[in-house]
Amino acid sequence: MVRILASKLRDVELITDTGVRLGWVYDLSFDEKSGELLVIVAEPDEDLDKSDFVVDHEGLLLIPVSAVRSVGEVIIVDSKKLAVKSKLRGIRRKTT
Repeated sequence: MVRILASKLRDVELITDTGVRLGWVYDLSFDEKSGELLVIVAEPDEDLDKSDFVVDHEGLLLIPVSAVRSVGEVIIVDSKKLAVKSKLRGIRRKTT
C-alpha cells in the first residue's frame, strides 16, 4: 500500500472516469468518532454544473471516497458512484 500525506492532496485535480473535470481538492471530511474518511471536499471547476452534485453550504463539492478509483497526479472518480448523493445530504463538513 502506498501512503499519501493529506497535505499532498491539496489542489490535486479531480476528473471523472468519463473525462469531466470536477475541480480541485480543497479539504477532506472524516467521521469524528471512527476516523473514517468520508468525502473529498472540492472547489468546483468554474464550468461545472453543480446542480448534479452534492455541495456544502459554501458551494464546495462533496465527493464520496467510495467513488475514488485512483489517486496520482490527478484523482479519478467513478462517475456512476457520484449518483449516491442522497446518502450524503446529512454529512456535516468537518475540516482536518
